[in-house]
Amino acid sequence: MKSTSLPFLIFALLTGHTVAVMAMLVVPSVAPAVARDYDVDPSLIGYQIAFLSVGQLGSLMFLGNFSRKFGACRAYQIGQAAIAAGMLLMLIPSKALLIAGSVVIGMGHGMLSPSSTSLLMRFAPAASRNFLFSVQQTGVPFGGILAALIAPAIAVTLGWRWALVLVVTLLIAMAVTMQRGRRDWDTDRDPATPAIASNPLAGFLTVWRDPRLRMMSLLGGALCWGQFVVISYTVVAAVTELDMSLVVAGTLLTAVHLGSAGSRVIAGGMADRVGSKRVLSWVAWLLLATSAAAIWMGPGWPAILLYALFTLLGIATGAWAGLLLAEIGRLAPHGHVGSTTSGAMIYVNGGKFLGPVVFANVYALTHSYSISFASLAVPALFALYCLAATPGRPAPAALSH
Repeated sequence: MKSTSLPFLIFALLTGHTVAVMAMLVVPSVAPAVARDYDVDPSLIGYQIAFLSVGQLGSLMFLGNFSRKFGACRAYQIGQAAIAAGMLLMLIPSKALLIAGSVVIGMGHGMLSPSSTSLLMRFAPAASRNFLFSVQQTGVPFGGILAALIAPAIAVTLGWRWALVLVVTLLIAMAVTMQRGRRDWDTDRDPATPAIASNPLAGFLTVWRDPRLRMMSLLGGALCWGQFVVISYTVVAAVTELDMSLVVAGTLLTAVHLGSAGSRVIAGGMADRVGSKRVLSWVAWLLLATSAAAIWMGPGWPAILLYALFTLLGIATGAWAGLLLAEIGRLAPHGHVGSTTSGAMIYVNGGKFLGPVVFANVYALTHSYSISFASLAVPALFALYCLAATPGRPAPAALSH
């Protein structure tokens, strides 16, 4: 198989995203064990995701030129290396290094979406772009599934830090694997481009000035809010409020990720036929409905209802990602897909930061995870507003950059 073939590119990005997201979600997947180790309340896990978001925000603001300067493949590899470095910091038993490692992991993640979007916009056929972006984005739930199934089992047998060691090994292996295609994938790099953005808000402002980019990015922030609340707090809520063991709680989180994975592929295929805006509206309405249903959940619920609810939450908070990235790439100015995606991801990252923190504070006020999950109605309503306010979409133009 040629290294430049589209199947190899999709494989590399899908697997790379899977391992990178597994790195991000190992700690939330074993939150009760980590909280016990550091003698803190498990509900504070939302702040670990917030620190990760701070690192990602810094990367998106200052390192958005990496794909153009070094090539998208090399930027992706640098991101993987940064994530591995952050996980190594978290191996050291220190609250300060747990925070520092989370920030470094976030910096690495900030390089992945702009670089992968640049690669797919260059090599993916326009007619199947939503589908291929969505397939690549199934790496997010697949990584979550692996974290949900493997990390708790390792935590109860060897200790949760050994799960980090496993992920570091996989990250290094994937960075080496991607080197196979680097020569052909990075032919458009411009070494004269500054590595550090002289204006860290350039991508952010580019997005803000275009009404379609602005509203789509704010929509992504709202849905990302829901996504990271659900994947961060499912295990904690299951153990604390639903009386599940850590391992059984991991299977509930697996249901979330399975719903997310399946919905991404289906939503991508549907969007290529009926339009991404219509599919995104269905996703936002589903999030509103499931968040309303969550207020009634409790330990007395039959297991089948709990698994059904969290599977639907996975669908509602996972189906959007590939559609959004494809749309941002399509709307980006010619030759600036990476920097525009970085700008859009600043808005999206705002939802990743706010969601878990707001959720933690709602729980602190109510001491109820059911009410806290019901608060996801707020980003669902905002997502519907963004869709209603998005200007009409012009005819698609072929992009090759």
